[in-house]
Amino acid sequence: MWSLVLLLYAFGLTTNLVSPTAVGLMVILMNMISIILLYVLVSRRRNVQSASPDLVASYVSNVGRFFRLLLCIWALGTVFEIYYSAGVPLYWRLAGINKLYTEFGVPSLHGVMNACYLQILSMATYLAIKTRSKKVVLVIVVLLLWPVLMLGRGILLSGLIQIVCVSLLLTRISYKKIFALMLLALFVVVVFGYLGDMRQTSNPFAYLISGQSAEVFDALPSGFLWFYVYLTAGLSNFFHNIDTITPAWSVSYSMSNMLPSVVKAFFGLDARNDLFTFVDRNLNTSTIYAGFVSDAGAFGGFLFVALIQFICCCIYNASLKGKPWGIFAYSVAFQILVFSIFYDMFFLLPTLFQFFICYSLYVFTNLRFGNRKETAMQDT
Repeated sequence: MWSLVLLLYAFGLTTNLVSPTAVGLMVILMNMISIILLYVLVSRRRNVQSASPDLVASYVSNVGRFFRLLLCIWALGTVFEIYYSAGVPLYWRLAGINKLYTEFGVPSLHGVMNACYLQILSMATYLAIKTRSKKVVLVIVVLLLWPVLMLGRGILLSGLIQIVCVSLLLTRISYKKIFALMLLALFVVVVFGYLGDMRQTSNPFAYLISGQSAEVFDALPSGFLWFYVYLTAGLSNFFHNIDTITPAWSVSYSMSNMLPSVVKAFFGLDARNDLFTFVDRNLNTSTIYAGFVSDAGAFGGFLFVALIQFICCCIYNASLKGKPWGIFAYSVAFQILVFSIFYDMFFLLPTLFQFFICYSLYVFTNLRFGNRKETAMQDT
């Protein structure tokens, strides 16, 4: 992801991009090297399909039960949110109701519901691959319509990323699959732009292009400009601040997302999690480094990100054992790494709640195994 973003950044197709700095590039390159070294350090070569058929069948059964339970919880919570919000953002838009998509849902509860939704998609993907059930595939397709109703492009991307991650862990990579992923990526770009234009009535980033770049983007669907700006704007803000920022020498910015939005609103706390000044006030992403650099400077940013990389490598190593909770946990870690070009997803409460759901599945499965063993011993 970072190689792709650096390449796109080098094209300089929008006016908000500042010149890269030596310190900023050094931090990024150090972390690109560190994740490789950390992976080599913790890697264990295991076969995802090494579990016995009986054990896999037991995993599928437990995931299926937990999936249905979590789906019921999410459905009840979502119905309550729709009632609380008097509809969904797509309906507001079509009906001409003057409400923003960000006003949907109950504060804090909405983040929990999003975490449940994303884990439901990961579990459904696991079940669809293991059981080859067309019904489960249909459930996934229906579930993917929910972000469209919310006009929530971020949650749609998160869901697709976790689906792709689970699929890559459980199936072999082939040219056919690579081609399918490329088609999916193009589809996501087009839909992303369409939903964005619907929310804004037009592409709000048109003012950032001129000259030859304007000709390029005019010939492409709107989503390509959305994606280019979103992929590069955070890096521009990072380069703009890395050499001039005065660190707070604390963890207040790094950990600010650990506080629920309800708590922040009650105490009147700033929603910002960094000290960065933006190149363009309309573009407020600053990569995973923003909070860490605000607290501990460039080297601190490198260390914090290296720690997150280490945790992600450990989770990936656990996923290779084929146990479903490890696979679902890595789908979250995979999302953290992909979205690191935008934001720090690791210390975000909905992300941490996804890890809690994975741990709950682990406990749920072990309890069922324990009860089954106890019953077998009593029968004997």
